[in-house]
Amino acid sequence: MTSQNIPKMTFGEYIREIREEKQLLLREVASQMNIDTALLSKIERGTRIARKEQVEALAKALKQNKSELLQYWLADKIVFMLKEEKNITEILKIVEQKINRLSKK
Repeated sequence: MTSQNIPKMTFGEYIREIREEKQLLLREVASQMNIDTALLSKIERGTRIARKEQVEALAKALKQNKSELLQYWLADKIVFMLKEEKNITEILKIVEQKINRLSKK
C-alpha cells in the first residue's frame, strides 16, 4: 500500500468488496474462518473490530495477501483509537519518532 493509493474505505468495506467480487456468500467465508456469520457481518459493517487471527483467516478464505490485509486492518484500528483526539498529527509524529528509535536498536 503506497501513499498514492491510501484506501478511502474502511477495512470492513474493503473485505466486503473483495468477497462480493469473488461472489462468495457471507456464510461461506465465515464458515472457512470458523466464525459466526453475524460476526463477519459486523466486521464488514464496521460495528466490530476483527482480531488479528480473524484477519489472517480472512486473508486465507479470500485468497488475499495477508500482509496487505493486516496493514489495512491495523490502519483502521489506529484511526479508530485516535479519531476523537484533537492533536492527531502531533501524536502520530511522536509515534513515528518512537518507531524510528525502536527500529534503530
